[in-house]
Amino acid sequence: MKLQRAASAFFFFLGQSISCVFFVFLSFSAALSANFQIDPTSLDLSSNVRSGAFSVINGDKEKLNVQISVQEWTQDAEGKDVYTDTMDIVFFPKIMTIEPNEQRAIRVGVKGPPSLKEKTFRLFVEEIPSQTKATDAQVTGKLSAGLTIAFRYAVPIFLKPVRIQESGVIEKIEMSNGVAKATIKNNGNIHIKLLTVTFRGKGTNGKELFSKDVAGWYILQGLSRPYEVIIPKELCGDLATIEISAQSENFNMNGTLNVAKEMCAK
Repeated sequence: MKLQRAASAFFFFLGQSISCVFFVFLSFSAALSANFQIDPTSLDLSSNVRSGAFSVINGDKEKLNVQISVQEWTQDAEGKDVYTDTMDIVFFPKIMTIEPNEQRAIRVGVKGPPSLKEKTFRLFVEEIPSQTKATDAQVTGKLSAGLTIAFRYAVPIFLKPVRIQESGVIEKIEMSNGVAKATIKNNGNIHIKLLTVTFRGKGTNGKELFSKDVAGWYILQGLSRPYEVIIPKELCGDLATIEISAQSENFNMNGTLNVAKEMCAK
C-alpha cells in the first residue's frame, strides 16, 4: 500500500492489513512530499514457517530513515488495540536508512513453538524526520505555516497455531434509546478480519426502511468487538426487526433483533 503524504492531508486507513498512524511535528517546512511503502502488508508465521521479511521501499527523492520495533498485539473489551513488549519475535535491523528509489529488508523470526491459539504481533516502522525537513524554514509571523508529518506503520504478524479453527458468532444484539448494538465474538483460535457489519431495519410488512454499513476490523482470537448504529428517530417507531449481517474474509454471520417501541429514543 503506497501512501503519499502532504501537510494538507490527514487520513487514517482502517480495515486494511497495514495500518498507518500519523505523528505530526510542528516545523517550519512549507512544502512536504515523500512516499514509501512496505511489502508485504502482513506476515504469517507457523511451525513450518519460522521466519520472513518485509521490504521498505523508498520512492522519494530524499533518503529515508526509519526505526523498527515489535510489540505483542491484543485487544481490550471494547475491541481497541493494546500493545505490550515481547521477546517472542526477533528482528533486524532496528534502525536503517533507505536511499532514494531503493529498498531494504527487515528480517523477522519467531522464538519458541506455536501454541494452541494464535499469537499476534505488530511490527512498527516509524519514520525519523530528517534534519533538513525539520529546519527548512519559511517563517511568517509567530508560527510557520508548515508541518512535518512522520509516518508509523503497524504491520501485523500472525503466529499460527498447529491446528487452525476459524469461527465467529454474533453473540448479542441489543437496542436502547435508539442505538442498536451488535457484539461479535471470535470463538475460534485465529484472528477474524471483518470487512463490514450491516444493520438493516425492516417494517412489519418486511419492507426495508433503512440500511447502514459499519467498517469492520480485526477481532483477535477469543475476543469480542461491539458495533453500533444510531437509528433514525423518525423511522424507529415503524421498525419491526433489525437484521445484522457481519461479513468476514471467509464467512458471514447473521442475527435478528425484534424491535419494541420502548427501545427507540424519546
